[in-house]
Amino acid sequence: MAKNKKKKKGGYKPPVKSPQDIINDLVVIAQKIHSADEPGPLWGDLHKAFLKSDVDKEIAAKIIMHKDKEELDSVIRQLKTGIEVAISEKTSMELPTLDHETQIEALRCFRKRVKFMKLDRESKLGVGPLTSGKDANVDSMMAPHDYPMDVWLALARDGHLIDDGGGFFHVPQ
Repeated sequence: MAKNKKKKKGGYKPPVKSPQDIINDLVVIAQKIHSADEPGPLWGDLHKAFLKSDVDKEIAAKIIMHKDKEELDSVIRQLKTGIEVAISEKTSMELPTLDHETQIEALRCFRKRVKFMKLDRESKLGVGPLTSGKDANVDSMMAPHDYPMDVWLALARDGHLIDDGGGFFHVPQ
């Protein structure tokens, strides 16, 4: 009769990479991204490499989400020199000055969309057959596509809307 032999757990574990090896991996992936015509899958590889590095997750997420090659180069330069990694804020956008008529029409459009969204949420029934709709509070909503994003940002700059980031705005109370 054969004895039950327990298998040893484990297997091959690759050696832990040094911080310099991780930076070298990031450099290689960045070079591949710059040279590729369709770098789609390479951004996923870059994300995995960023997770192994000391780069802040928010910075890595912004670079990967926007597929920003310039910021990627900036972060790699900062990693090579050993300084703390930070990305530049692009706030020097030239926003248009809106005439009074455009402001009124855009705000009317935004408020109408907020009203429709609120009515839509209040009209949904609950689980039971005898329930009614609830009050819906709309914190913020995506700017309508009736006007370009520059118009909404200009309205936020002038104080007519509040920019919540990511294309979301709300009306000040």
